[in-house]
Amino acid sequence: MYLKQSDLFTGLGHNFLKQTMAIAEKVSFEKGATVLKEGEPADYFFILIEGQVVLLLGDTGKKVYQISGLGEMFGCSGLIGHDTYFLTARCDDASLALRIDRSKMEKILADDTENGCLFFKQLSRAIGNRLMTLYARLP
Repeated sequence: MYLKQSDLFTGLGHNFLKQTMAIAEKVSFEKGATVLKEGEPADYFFILIEGQVVLLLGDTGKKVYQISGLGEMFGCSGLIGHDTYFLTARCDDASLALRIDRSKMEKILADDTENGCLFFKQLSRAIGNRLMTLYARLP
């Protein structure tokens, strides 16, 4: 089960994980493929299974962050209140990911507030860790 390998889902209940896996689909991308694009509707979020995805900012395509670890998430804009993605995600290698529908996930989260609270706590931690990594790179 790939979700158990993601820090985002650590400690969550069996039923919560089972429901989430039921709505997750494996998707594969070729090297160079755009997974999601800044400004597009944030209908999905992703958990990386294998490969490498780079997050890019704006029209300049400036590399903001690289995702290469099993279980790392990306495209979570919709889960944190944005209707559109605020970055572009491109595959630097052939990649495999779980794609999870935002609206279906929101229903699972609303129906199970205890696990939903833990999920958002871990999502906040993951975003915070990513920010700390970015801050460390600033001149």
